[in-house]
Amino acid sequence: QKNAPSATSPRGSMTSAPPIRQRKLGRITVLFAAALFVLVGAKIHFTESSGSHQLLDDNDDVVISSSPNSRRQLQMLEKFRRGQDTSHLNFEIYNEATGETLSSLGDENEANPLNNLVDSRSPLNANGRETAFFFHIRKSKGGAVKKIMTYCFNLRRAEKMTSPESLTFVDGVLNIDTQTLAGLKRAQETNLVDSGLVDVIVSSYFFEGMKLFNPTHQGRAFTFLPHPVYQTEGLYRFLKKRYPENFQGVDIADWVQSDAFTDNWVVRSLANQHSGELTEDHLVVAKIILAQKFVVGISQYPKETLKRLVMYYGWNEVNGKGFDCMNHFLSLENSEDKLFEGKIERGSERWRLLSMVNKYDMDLYYYALQLFAKQGSTLFGRPYVDK
Repeated sequence: QKNAPSATSPRGSMTSAPPIRQRKLGRITVLFAAALFVLVGAKIHFTESSGSHQLLDDNDDVVISSSPNSRRQLQMLEKFRRGQDTSHLNFEIYNEATGETLSSLGDENEANPLNNLVDSRSPLNANGRETAFFFHIRKSKGGAVKKIMTYCFNLRRAEKMTSPESLTFVDGVLNIDTQTLAGLKRAQETNLVDSGLVDVIVSSYFFEGMKLFNPTHQGRAFTFLPHPVYQTEGLYRFLKKRYPENFQGVDIADWVQSDAFTDNWVVRSLANQHSGELTEDHLVVAKIILAQKFVVGISQYPKETLKRLVMYYGWNEVNGKGFDCMNHFLSLENSEDKLFEGKIERGSERWRLLSMVNKYDMDLYYYALQLFAKQGSTLFGRPYVDK
């Protein structure tokens, strides 16, 4: 039997934890570490280069920097112009002592793990072999999406189905765990991506999942972004229903203000900052990665997102009924979602609390809506949303 997540397990991870403790909401001074790329002694700055699509409104100039007294200073100049490309947004990792550039978002230096993912606007298989990478955010239609990929489009993916793990298929799914750090390490050791056994890698660990790929066999990423308030509420109700003994007397307001809860989970995942205080700098990094490396989906618009993914990746329907099959699994997911959402009124005190606790994810979500709209026009020629 699996260990049930207690009310103190970050984002409902399958681990036990000590009793709930109230988290202090005071600010903690934390320098932005360039350990974003696990490169000791390196730091990041942003520069401009050429490009061809625009994501924000005209004349949006955003300058964000950390304290000038910080030895690890992140500086960013973000400029968007109508008709321009966000690929003019670039960042480099360089050694503080020597000033040597170690890698940049667009170079081929293997020390930069982002080079394991292609840019979302690049042609399919332009640089060699590719495999889709689904960055799975909990309570964002992920369960339905996985079933749709397997049963509606006959895509092979990995997930632990039985113990022990093995390179065998169970119900059409390769029995390898890509949702735990230990499982991802084993998948990397077995060269899962290069084996050709899977068409899609699914993981809730962005950086660790990205390391399954390499510059000669890259990943092509997509995700479904949920509204942070609805996602937090849905996850709380899901965990409380599944593990009631661990949530006795724990209100959602208590949960999100405790050590149990991981705030701003999406920004933390993309910026590789899993603990400590977040800053605007981390949000900027998350926005850049989302804009350059992802086909952005919105969980509120699953059908439109899936139609785009089919177009983008060239997935083939099973027996010509892929979209009927898709609608079936989405309907089942929607029925389940109704059990876990819609209880918190927009604008209420609890709504404001959840928004405040997840303020960076809220900002990223609204940015993702802009990306979703712009990609609809620039990548898919679909300046509308099909619900």
